Amino acid sequence: SNYSDRVKEIFIENGIEVMDDAYFLKVLELVKDRCTLLPDFLEQAKFFIKAPTEIDFSAIKPKWTAEKTEFFKEFSTDLATLKEWSFESIESAFKNLATAKNIKPGELQLPLRLMLVGGKFGPAVFAIAELIGKEDSLQRIENALSKI
Repeated sequence: SNYSDRVKEIFIENGIEVMDDAYFLKVLELVKDRCTLLPDFLEQAKFFIKAPTEIDFSAIKPKWTAEKTEFFKEFSTDLATLKEWSFESIESAFKNLATAKNIKPGELQLPLRLMLVGGKFGPAVFAIAELIGKEDSLQRIENALSKI
């Protein structure tokens, strides 16, 4: 569609190379409800193409604990072994581990979002993980853990 070509130009103007058109269209489909104007797509979708360079930890720092670090290390291990990479399988690995660790999933979803996105926005966090893929998700979690 025309709008996707225009959005792609905005990405390229901002130094973000779009390699895979089919992937790009999936991304736009996922975020389009959050975008009013074409430039909104840059903010709402660039992290799908490029891992965040800065992560806004301020929202989670005060409540961060060693248990949460431990959770995300184990969650990474669980993700690495998933046979099927889907919204459902990622979500259930997440919830099962949270239950096992006796931590409310709600307390862990924002940190996961920050790790994947860099800020407090974007579509459903498991949809983000599903779309960016296993390797990228693991890299982003690992990177964030090393910085928090």
